[in-house]
This record gives sequence, C-alpha cells and structure tokens, in this order.
Amino acid sequence: MARLAVLALALLAGSATAVPTSSLRCRNTTSAWPEALAGKVYDRSWPNFVNATTRWSTHMAPTFYEVFLPETIEDLSIGLSYLSTTDKQWLAMSGGHGYSPTLGAVQNGTLINMRNFQYSYVNNDFTMTVGSGSKFRDMVNTAAASGREVNVGNCPCVGGLGATLGGGLGRLQGLRGLTSDALTAVRMVLWNGTIIEASEESHADLFWGLRGAGQNFGIIAEADYRTWPLTNGGMHYSADMIFDRSNLSTLIETSNALLPLDARLALQHSYFYDVANSRLMIGLNVIYAGPMEEGQVYSSLFRPHSQLFVEQQIHWTGLNDAALFGGIANGCTPGEPTNQRNIMTRDLHPEHFLELIDSLVEMVQANPTANGSAIMIETFPVQAVDAQPTDYTAFPHRNAFANAIVFHAEYLDAAGDVASNAWASEWRDRWYSPEYSGYNEQHVYQNYANEDEPLSALYGTEPWRQQRLSSLKASYDPHGFFSNWHAIPASADEWA
Repeated sequence: MARLAVLALALLAGSATAVPTSSLRCRNTTSAWPEALAGKVYDRSWPNFVNATTRWSTHMAPTFYEVFLPETIEDLSIGLSYLSTTDKQWLAMSGGHGYSPTLGAVQNGTLINMRNFQYSYVNNDFTMTVGSGSKFRDMVNTAAASGREVNVGNCPCVGGLGATLGGGLGRLQGLRGLTSDALTAVRMVLWNGTIIEASEESHADLFWGLRGAGQNFGIIAEADYRTWPLTNGGMHYSADMIFDRSNLSTLIETSNALLPLDARLALQHSYFYDVANSRLMIGLNVIYAGPMEEGQVYSSLFRPHSQLFVEQQIHWTGLNDAALFGGIANGCTPGEPTNQRNIMTRDLHPEHFLELIDSLVEMVQANPTANGSAIMIETFPVQAVDAQPTDYTAFPHRNAFANAIVFHAEYLDAAGDVASNAWASEWRDRWYSPEYSGYNEQHVYQNYANEDEPLSALYGTEPWRQQRLSSLKASYDPHGFFSNWHAIPASADEWA
C-alpha cells in the first residue's frame, strides 16, 4: 500500500554523483580496487546489498552493481582516487532521500554509502561535528543532550549533511537561519582524492558555494555547525488539526494573514484525497518554539474552523516524530515510488489554491492508483534567513520565500505514475506565474527540485551568481564527476 502523502515531507538528501567526461573515460576499466580498501567493497552477492543500496524513492532511481563502505576520510580519498581513473559511474549517499530523476543517469554504478560516518558530538566551543552518515534525528538528539539546538528539516530520517548542501529550510530558521548558515567548516574529498577543509578561512569561495549548491563539488565526510542554547528549554507547542473542504478558504486566508510569521512560529499544511473514504483530508500543524499559552494565540485562529484539534507541549527531540499526528516520521519508509516538484510563493492565493486542491481530488478520483499523491506546504519564519545579505552564501532565495509548495506524486502502477506526475508538472508550471507565486522570478528550493526546472530557478538569476558558481565548478570539478544532481554548468554561457 502506498504511503499516505501526508507522511511524505521526507524530501531531502545530498548526493555526489559521477559520470566522468570523455577525456577521462576508459583509462582503467579492469583493475581491481586498491588493496587498502579490501573488505569495504561488496557486489550484489552480499546479503546486505539491497539494504545498503535502497533509496527513499524508486522513481527513476539510480542502480548499482557494487557498494563501497568507507570507514575513514582516508578510505574515501583512496576510493575517489581510484574511481576517477575508471569508467565507472558513482554516487555518494548519506540519507538516501534525494529523489531527483537526474540521479537516474547513474545506472549499474558504484554506490559510496556513507553510513560509517553516522556520528555527531558537541565540542567544547559548542560547535557540533556531524559525520555525513548522520540523520537529522542524530543532530537533534546530540545537540539537545548538551542543551543546544540548530535548525533542521522536518523529517527526522533525512541525511543532515545532504540537506544542508541545498540550503536547509526548517522550523527554527526564523531564529537560527538556514541549516547551511550554521556551518563553520567542512572536511571533504575532491574528485581526485584530495582531502581539503573548507571554511571562511580556507577555500572560502568553495565554502560559499557549498552552502546552497554543495552537491556539485565533492563528497563531504564531516562538518562543523554553530549551535545555540535551546529555545524555551527545548519545549515547543504543537497543535495538529483536521479541516473540512468547506473551511479551506478560511484556512488559507488565516495563514496568509500571519505572514511574515513570528520568528518562533511555523506552519505545515498537508492535503490528500482518501480514496477508501472518498474524502479530501486537510491537515495543519502549528508549531511554536515557546510556552503553550503563547502558541495558543496562533492555534486559536484556526481551531474554531477545525473538525479535530490535538495540542501538546513537547520537547524538541520528539517534535519531528509527533508533528502532523506523527505522519511525517512515518513517511521515512524507503523503497516506494515517489516523485515531487516544488515552487516558492509569496502567499497562497485563495482562488488559485482552491482550484489546485480540486484538481488533486479530480486526478486521484480518475486514477485511484495515484492515491498517495498530495500537496504539502511549509510556511516558515524568515527573520534570521533574511538578516543575511543575499550574497552571503550560494543559497539564492533570501527575501523570496514565504511558502514552499510541494506537489507530491505517489503511485502504485504505470497509469498512476503518468497521471500523478502530469498533474504535478502542470500545476508546478502554473505556479511559476507571478499571478500565482507573487514573485516575478521563479524560485525553486534545490533540495526539492525535479529535473525540468531552469537552473536559474534553483541557483539564482543574477549573472554574477551564475558566473561565480560556474567558476567554482570549473575549478573543483573540472571533469564533471559531480554532475547528476542539478549540475552547475562549467561555463556561464551554458546557463538557461
């Protein structure tokens, strides 16, 4: 049975991919892996091969014939030094939640599974070191154990480093900024095995590009993050609600009226059609990083219009597992057919949004095997994000984000695949329009992107920004080994 799409805000993960250019191909097609990596590379005969290579989504997913499990950054260095001299395709995986169909270019390749880097600890200076195999859940638990916090995404099983590389949206961003804004240093391996540290003091230009376009330049082994004292001692107010279609306009208008959100407030909407009960399901999660009585000021605006209302005061460590009736965490199940598209909007135009919701219902009613499809909206505060200048990092959407709409396509068969993805694509394209999005330019969150958006929507339209990213690509990945995850062109002339 397909996952209910209300459970499916598990969208992220970083990937480093390699399809070498012709100048490097066929140098080494038969040699064995270096002896130093003996016992760390497995083929399909390994009993744990499927478990080690399965991703969150099977939609147009990459495939593998071997998996490399480095244990140290030196192992990773030796492995990349070897792989870059072969004609093998390769892909690094942290959380495995990256679903972009661009990854499907890797077929019968080598997976570099970073699960042995699943560690995290808080240092004496209150920075937190995080290995690239760690999930958001690990980051939250480690930080909280030392009375600290950092902004993370909503789904606890997403790879923390992978999500960081695309920017890192999250509920605490109004207070703490993007997850990538908290980075202070990364230790990584380049295509030829060179180990470097990037920070404001070393490889500073690369450090700029890693925060928003980081999957394009190498494989990060570990990173250091700035942390802050727990807000309200770590206690958050959470209210989950269910609404009827008749109250949808009121829900949207109330949400719009709260923009820009209080720095401690976050909203999350979910819409899907329940085929079994022939009913549109509308869910809302209201999170407030503070006392219950302060959070109730906001939930009380929605509560009179809801059919079901559940509230609680919960510690930050349990928040991602509890939000939206526990549905987000339940969406962590891997190996199911899921595809998504995204657009950022200034607000939610009620008339257009009602039309969108009705189109979802009509699509699923006509195609019951697409019954996992849904619309999800993340409405987060922006104060600490917008406090930084637009050129602070490669993340291009400061001052251009109020709502992230996700058009989620999930299906059981080929007919459901075609119908749900056609619906998602059509409506994403409609919301590109300034009439719908409220922005004159297209803004697509890179971690949530598909494969058919213009790169300028992911990385920014400014010529200086594109030139800077292309220069970094040419310098740090000159042969295009890391080019299957929304690849940055090596030349500024190639931007669309």
